Amino acid sequence: MTALDNLRARARHWWSRDAEHLVYHFLPTAGAAPVPRDSYLRLWVGDLFVAEARRYGADVLPALRATVAMTQPDGLRGVRSTVWQAEPGQEAQGVRSGALTGWFPYSGGTVSVQACLYAIKANDSLRLAMDVIGALTSAVVPSLATVAGLGEQLAKGIDRVEAAIEDAGSGPVLVLDKDYAVGSSTGALHPGHIVVINTPARSFDVGGLALTDGRLTHEGAPLDGLDYLLIEIQATANRDDWAFPRLDELFQKAKEAAVRRETPTLERLRAELLVLVYTCADLTSTDQRRVAAQLKEELEEVGRGVSARDTVTSIGRMVAERGLPNARQVAHLTLSDLLR
Repeated sequence: MTALDNLRARARHWWSRDAEHLVYHFLPTAGAAPVPRDSYLRLWVGDLFVAEARRYGADVLPALRATVAMTQPDGLRGVRSTVWQAEPGQEAQGVRSGALTGWFPYSGGTVSVQACLYAIKANDSLRLAMDVIGALTSAVVPSLATVAGLGEQLAKGIDRVEAAIEDAGSGPVLVLDKDYAVGSSTGALHPGHIVVINTPARSFDVGGLALTDGRLTHEGAPLDGLDYLLIEIQATANRDDWAFPRLDELFQKAKEAAVRRETPTLERLRAELLVLVYTCADLTSTDQRRVAAQLKEELEEVGRGVSARDTVTSIGRMVAERGLPNARQVAHLTLSDLLR
């Protein structure tokens, strides 16, 4: 078993043990369900709270360990495991939010979400471990398709920390282990907020739950006396994040070769860039073709000395300044067409 397998198995065990003692609820938001192969998903920490943090202030830190996996129809899995913490000074109060994943294409399979919320003591060795792991994961929030090696290394560190917690007879204050899929009767994949509260479901009226200014409330009042977690499932057909460092680096090198009229170098870099974009697992099939087509045009313009294109220094700038062709324009675009 890999470290990621260990993390999933441990969370599943904790969830099976504690699920009946927790409130689990889903608050849907406006928006259509994701369309397989045409939509992106992103998971976001909407809010979280550890009751001990209210009692002890900065001496207790809420820390979240989350693993998101997408099982595609062909059985392949993409996995991201991370540690998320509140910003300094927000240990005890305030809305705490941040990305658990970047945008990733929805293939039509199952999205599995596991999360463990901890109350970490300020002088505990676990606090240092979480700080180190959290620092490593907070530098970038890559999508599921790009973190296989990094994710496993981070998972090993998290696994060792959680194993030590379990050996000490302790564990998270609450845990989530749930699968979501379009059309599922038990976990429909739809934009909205997953709510987990550390209180018995039989004595809690979920009808009073609502979001007020970004915070979870119950019958209009904050849930300050209970541990809780709010994770948002976001879906879109039009992503707002076009940061692709490796592709941007190749794009810049190709542009420089075009400006210097270094034709063999340009052809090699252009082919490498277009192949990578056309097969990029972080883009939907439509966006693969749209981005590749626009990149090809940009490089052709630079080669012809069109100076107005010089401000385009990345895929993000290209999308913002030039836009992308519509889906119909590139519906039948093949890789052979791009490489001509």
